[in-house]
Amino acid sequence: MINHTQAHIEELWIHYIGNASQEEGIQYCNQSIAVQTQEIDELLRQYFFENFKEPEFFAFDFYDGNIDLNPVYNHAKQIFMEPETLGDQSVSIVKYLYENSKHPNIKAGDVMIAYVKEILIDDELVDGICIFKSENKQAFLNIQKVGQKYEVNQNEGINPGKIDKACIIFNSEEKDGYKICALDHSNKSKEAQFWKEKFLNIKQRSDDYHHTKNYIQATKAFVTERMRPLYEIDKTQEAEIMNHSLDFLKNEEQLDQASFDERVFKSPDVINEFQLFKLDYQQENGVELADQFAVNPAAVKNQSKVFKSILKLDKNFHVYVHGNRDLIEKGTDADGRKYYKLFYEEEN
Repeated sequence: MINHTQAHIEELWIHYIGNASQEEGIQYCNQSIAVQTQEIDELLRQYFFENFKEPEFFAFDFYDGNIDLNPVYNHAKQIFMEPETLGDQSVSIVKYLYENSKHPNIKAGDVMIAYVKEILIDDELVDGICIFKSENKQAFLNIQKVGQKYEVNQNEGINPGKIDKACIIFNSEEKDGYKICALDHSNKSKEAQFWKEKFLNIKQRSDDYHHTKNYIQATKAFVTERMRPLYEIDKTQEAEIMNHSLDFLKNEEQLDQASFDERVFKSPDVINEFQLFKLDYQQENGVELADQFAVNPAAVKNQSKVFKSILKLDKNFHVYVHGNRDLIEKGTDADGRKYYKLFYEEEN
């Protein structure tokens, strides 16, 4: 968990990156930005940190795992060694970002690079480097009183509660590629995911958060991609299996492969099929599925949508199924119309 209540912004630089596919270039700022009030400092820290309340940590990577060749890693390392070089390093960072922004879907935008001191993360007090790119500004009304009258004007700005692209590099575990938080909300298509892959070049950390997340996603993929066609299960059966997995993860502090498989899948044949599926899943997705690890509650919470099963019945109904398939019955009437019968005790 990140606590920034006692943190403060030591230095801030902002540069503008044009659309690289149209060769619009970069507009550099020649001096740091003065954070003039405590209120602005708090708003900026809200913008930097509030989207990472229960963070998923990454680490720098590079070809063949040689992080010493990763440009952003080296810039960060230099800044942590000599914070006064932030201005020069920020120029190098935005140059490298621009060079890796050639995809036509990548928009122009302002890039903030800040050095923040005294961030509390996992009971460790560290400094951090924030690299944020804002591509989408929002319109807002500016109401001003002029004498006995009011004037209403339209301005554009950044909503501190919404980010486009973000990266926070914490000065912790340098030799392992630092602890990093990263998000890209503005480009969802796979071909445009340059922020994490081409620019930062980061990988999942081998920690309990990612072990838990990967196991949840692998379980869901197995149920929908392998069990559904192989055993002809329907949505209610799928919901029951995922409900068993959620129950296990919420009530057990440790995940042991054998215990999880027995409680969730029960059948030896299905369990064996899951073990084979996991081998393929790890190779295809480049993730590690550990046999034993501590269940991370934050990962379970953040993956809550994975456990939801929705029956989409034509365009008329969406039924959310949370489990206990004994309370839902599927059938076909005399006219050939399909139906579901639901049993319940109370209507809320």
